[in-house]
Amino acid sequence: MDLELASCSGVFSKDRVDLGTLVLLESLSLPEKGDLLDIGCGYGVIGIVVAKARPGMRVTMAEVNPVAVRLVEENLERNCVTNAEVVRSDLYEGLTGRKFDMIVTNPPLAAGYKVVFPLIGGAREHLREGGYLQMVLRKGVNAIPRKMGEVFGNVELVSKGSGYKVFRSVRR
Repeated sequence: MDLELASCSGVFSKDRVDLGTLVLLESLSLPEKGDLLDIGCGYGVIGIVVAKARPGMRVTMAEVNPVAVRLVEENLERNCVTNAEVVRSDLYEGLTGRKFDMIVTNPPLAAGYKVVFPLIGGAREHLREGGYLQMVLRKGVNAIPRKMGEVFGNVELVSKGSGYKVFRSVRR
């Protein structure tokens, strides 16, 4: 898929799509329809790829960084994506009452567990029954999949490669 993406300093992986994001995208099994949340979306790579690949899906991208939000808006327009939106939100604060079939993320590990653990905890209440949280992590990061298991009662390794692992937890 060819995309034209604007980026700049002050956003994660500004010069190229990072390898973890590519590993996550390759691991996604997407239905034709449904609601997907890309949380901590950066300049919108994951959400835009999903929206382009599945025009029947509704994609919401959430991001706290106002510079990244503007970039997502520009990237949606550049790539003629009409089935996606961006919301400025610190984790789930701008998504009150909304439910999704899937939440995907390349989480902001640099922000630490004080951000990533609430991301996991909030995912459960923002997923419909049978919905899932799927995230990519560098190999060796073990506390996060353990937390997913605690919150959801399940966690599975979906794929691994290039120094990354992708985990999924399902809301039951």
